[in-house]
This record gives sequence, C-alpha cells and structure tokens, in this order.
Amino acid sequence: MHLAIIGAGMAGLSAARELRQRCPDLSIAIYEKSRGVGGRVATRRRDGFVFDHGAQVIKTQDTEMERLLHADLPAEELCRIDKPVHVFHADGTTAEGDATLNAEPSWFYASGINQLGKLLAAGLDVRREVRITSLRREAGTARWMLFDANSAHIGTADAVLLTPPAPQTAEILAMSDFDPTLRDRLVRELIYVPYRRCLTLTLAYDRPIERSFYALVNVDRRHPIAWLSLEHTKGTERCPPGHSLLIAQMAGHFSMQQWETPADELAASVIEMVSMVLGEDLRRPLWYDRQGWRYALPDGVARLDVLNSTGAGLFFAGDYTVGLGRIHLAIKSGQEVAGAIAAWLAR
Repeated sequence: MHLAIIGAGMAGLSAARELRQRCPDLSIAIYEKSRGVGGRVATRRRDGFVFDHGAQVIKTQDTEMERLLHADLPAEELCRIDKPVHVFHADGTTAEGDATLNAEPSWFYASGINQLGKLLAAGLDVRREVRITSLRREAGTARWMLFDANSAHIGTADAVLLTPPAPQTAEILAMSDFDPTLRDRLVRELIYVPYRRCLTLTLAYDRPIERSFYALVNVDRRHPIAWLSLEHTKGTERCPPGHSLLIAQMAGHFSMQQWETPADELAASVIEMVSMVLGEDLRRPLWYDRQGWRYALPDGVARLDVLNSTGAGLFFAGDYTVGLGRIHLAIKSGQEVAGAIAAWLAR
C-alpha cells in the first residue's frame, strides 16, 4: 500500500512519522512545493544573524509533546526561553504577562526553530519542490493519481493526506477529477475557513537592546503590531556580540491592508511603531527583512467528521482542523489523522 502526503509542514511530517511506526510496510511519499520542510516553523540566516521569522516558540502542553521533544527526537540543541512574555495595549501601555502562561515552558532550537522540521523529516521520503495541484481517480481502480501544475503525472497512491492550509487544499480539490458530489462537499467545508495574514519584519541593530522580557504580545488586538520579540535573547548564536535582533509580527488587519505596500515604506512605518512600543529610537537598523505569511493563522475550524470520514482514501490534517495556529496542535493533528489512516488501511 502507498500513501501520498501533500505538504511537509508539521502535520504532514508528524503523520508520516507516526505511520512509519504504526504501519512499517506502508510506502509513504511526501510532496513539498518549497525547498524546505516545516512550513511556518522557519529560520533564516543573514550576515551572521539567525532568526525564526515564522513560528517563534514550541509549547509542550501535553505529555506526548513533551516526550516527542525531549525523548523521541534529539534534544541537544533544545533550549528554553528564560524570560517572560509581557503584554501591551493599543495605547502603548505595557504590563507583566499572565503568570500561569509564563510558567509554561517555551522551547526553541539553538540553530533555529526549523531544526524541528528537519528532525521530524529524518528518514522520510520528502520530495521537495514538487507542487501537487490536482488529483484524479486511476481508471478502473480506487487509487489516486497526483498531478503537478504542468498536468504531469507525479505519482499514484492508495490514499492521500492533504495538509496545506484550508484554502490551498480546497483549490487542489476543486481542480481534481473525482465524484463531484463528494468533491463539492469537501471544498465547501474547507473554503469557508478564514485565515489571517501576517507581515513579519525582522530588524537588526549594531547595539544592545535589552529588556526584562523576551517578547510583548498585544492582548486587545487593536494595535498594528501583534507580537514583538527580542530574538537575540535566544542566545549568542542569534547575532554577533553587541548586536540585537527584533521581530515584529503584524496584526491581521494591518497585514491585509499593507500587503502590497513597498518594502521600504512598510519597514519605515513598522520601525516607527516598534520605536514607540519600546520607548527607544530604533529608526536606524543595520538591515530589515520582510516576510509575508498569506495563511498565517486560521480563524475558523473545518469539521473532521466531514473531512476524514468519506471512505474514499482522502484524509486531511493541519491547524485549520483545530482553529489555532500552534506548532503542537498541528503536530497533534498529524498524529491523530495517522490513527484514522491506519484504521482505514486495516479495514
């Protein structure tokens, strides 16, 4: 039996890893449109700086996630954030964060948070820079044929797990050729899951910028900045000595409005905001880096009882099945769908 997984993000990788243990004879191929793995669990390097410009930290809110990070995967590079997250409001006032939330450990990898994706992908068949755009039933069988944007036949599988964000998954299905009633029902379930966009600005400085906190989070959701972190507090590997690194992740409404704004104009505006929030003139960074996450955070939930109970060999996983963009929830989604796939294979 052969399983095709579309997407090498947290859900796809964790599902493949779980199935490799549950069904060792199952052949699994993962198709990833980009050059890397992990999706928004991403890291960049520039001029001696290292920064996590998507997901910032990993939470271990259950024993399974704790075991995964500290026992199942190599943990030599795993580090804990040693400063709290404080809060700020639309008027710029700041306060200490929730003590209970700050007591929960937040983890990262010294060389970059994308190490998590690399560790999960170890030993898996990940076929990078392959964009699957449609599916089709193989004539005379119940198997699925996978096609790319050039309509080239990429592979065939007994079952397919789709893990891209809900709108992208809906687009793949809409372009696919199979039972139209089932196809339309799945597309309807997926297409109405809204997502928030997120513009991320990383700012490098040639001087120390120190605070008593690791990050600030906007709790009233009225400020253009949703999250502002001091990335250099993650350790000496993050930037050269005497330098600093800030990451501003912008709110959904601001990101949508400014999505097409020229990079220099956007950076100037964001830097002014960062200066006001931190109460310090930060208008002369060494450089800035812009990243746009079109499908950053789901604002709704697709029903798994609709998606994963068709009996057609199509399965779905991702943060949109839980309604929150969190690393541990995406991993859990992959682990749970692996159970459904294993049961389907054993039928």
